[in-house]
Amino acid sequence: MLLLMFSPEPRFAPYIDRILVQEDFQAVNYANQNPVKVLPSAFCVIGIQYGHPMKRVEGDTEQSMGSSGITGLQTSPRSYLSTGSIGTIILTFKPGGLAAFTPYSIQEFQDANVDLDCIFPKQLVADMEDRLREALDATERVSVVQEFLACCLQERQQDAWLVEAAQQIQLLQGNISVEQMAKDWFVSKRTLERKFNRHVGLTPKKFANLVRFQHVIALRKCGLDYLDIIAACQFSDHAHLIHDFEAFAGCSPEVFFRTMLQPDLADRFNGQAAGEPTIYQ
Repeated sequence: MLLLMFSPEPRFAPYIDRILVQEDFQAVNYANQNPVKVLPSAFCVIGIQYGHPMKRVEGDTEQSMGSSGITGLQTSPRSYLSTGSIGTIILTFKPGGLAAFTPYSIQEFQDANVDLDCIFPKQLVADMEDRLREALDATERVSVVQEFLACCLQERQQDAWLVEAAQQIQLLQGNISVEQMAKDWFVSKRTLERKFNRHVGLTPKKFANLVRFQHVIALRKCGLDYLDIIAACQFSDHAHLIHDFEAFAGCSPEVFFRTMLQPDLADRFNGQAAGEPTIYQ
């Protein structure tokens, strides 16, 4: 398997966190033998396939996915299965970043997978997908995708304070109230919730809970026990931690950390910080 991490071009850096290229051209590989569980994260993504298509797994059913699409902020885990050889580019957007590329409210993408040609001109998407399949290597493919993004980038006025509000939530690991945020940004609670939902894709409270959920996972992986996590994340008690964790993971923390073995790909999807480009063979 090949996993490469790229930084976006400077013009896209305010909007895109990282670009991941994953390839495994073997007919039989991990992702078509075992579903990859992807947890909710604070990022919207665009996924583009140039290998075999992916399927979304829900219980005992499998749903075929298009070759390219937008996945908005998720509030529950999703499982995906490859149908053969894998060639995938994942664009991970910073909170509010996707709004620079589409006129649609970002809340419309919540818990959804939407084909790119439903949002952008069909011929533009088709040309990009054809060029991806013809490209010789990952670097060329990333260039093709960023040329596509340049055609989609919209020069329109954005509410910069909403991005800063999302960054404030991330900096405080979700430990801030909506009431305090409204005071900090000199707006009413209703205005904050409405604009944040439209621009980022979740209400500020839900987004903060999601950021805190990811922080719980990071702290547990660092070896902290549950009492320390409860204190660090400002949960009222263990039951509060379990309730919030189950809402996003679909299981208790104890069950999750006992059965969380996943390939490197899932770790990348599930909120690992981007570092230098890394190759896995």
